[in-house]
Amino acid sequence: MELMSYAAFFLLILVATIAIFFQTQSQETTRAENAYAQEIAYGFADHIRTAFIAGSGFSENFTIQPSILGKPYRILVSGYGASPASVETGIVYVEWQGPGGNASFSAPTVTAAYGVTTYGQFITRPLSGNFIVIDSEYGQRLLMNNTNGVIRISKG
Repeated sequence: MELMSYAAFFLLILVATIAIFFQTQSQETTRAENAYAQEIAYGFADHIRTAFIAGSGFSENFTIQPSILGKPYRILVSGYGASPASVETGIVYVEWQGPGGNASFSAPTVTAAYGVTTYGQFITRPLSGNFIVIDSEYGQRLLMNNTNGVIRISKG
């Protein structure tokens, strides 16, 4: 009987240790996903800001990350249209499926007029809403250029 109680006690300690380990690992995964999304959002916002500041004739090919820790994501760029180009109200959103459901991160960028060359499901401009959608699942190379103050985004 004494042997059984010792075995049960140590089994309980083992189970508690494993539970704490998995909880810590889950929190670390969430933190890493958010850090990765932050890097993607601010990086994309910087590409837009660079294209805007460089002026007409600027052109740049770049690669976006294929996934956030193995999970596909979408970049949504809002704020295109008739807003004054000097106001920093455009937003770059990064959306992905996190451990607790849908997750997102956003970064500010300049508001500019955007031109988009749609390419299947990789780059789209939905009819409803004021945004552009770039889906990492369908490609990673982008071409961004400034043509007379219009930031054009297309497949690179």
